[in-house]
Formats: sequence, C-alpha cells, structure tokens
Amino acid sequence: MIHISVRENAITVVGHANYDEYGKDIVCAGVSSLVQTLALRGRLEKLKGDIVIVWSDDKQALKLITEGLKQVANNYPNYVEVIDV
Repeated sequence: MIHISVRENAITVVGHANYDEYGKDIVCAGVSSLVQTLALRGRLEKLKGDIVIVWSDDKQALKLITEGLKQVANNYPNYVEVIDV
C-alpha cells in the first residue's frame, strides 16, 4: 500500500501499491506522476528505501496535487491512503 501524508508545505509518500507487477502498476504510475509534477514547483527528496518527500511553497500546486492523490485513493482504496497531518 502507498501511504501519503500531506502537510502544509510537503507531501510524504511511502510504499508501493502492489496493484500489479513492477513496471505495470497503474496505481503507482498515477501517484508517481502527480508527485513528480509537484516536484516541478518545489524540491523532491528521496530517502532510504521507497520514501519520497516533496517540499513546495506553492500552496495552490500542493492543494491541486493533494486533490489528485485523494482521487487516486478514492478509486483504489486498497492500494493508496492519504492522511492530512
């Protein structure tokens, strides 16, 4: 499962959806695309393992990407969870 934590100026993503095999996982691809898009308006930081943090001061972009991630979670609730911290 992908666990996403949303804070005022950052989104933290941990895990893998395991919806399909690596390279064919549409859930992971959707989350990755949204997170990488936010990174264009901020800074992406990869930590050990599969932990990614995206920092951004662009509140509008952060809100838009968060809504997109929540839509993915709504469509695939067994594979993605989004928590507002």
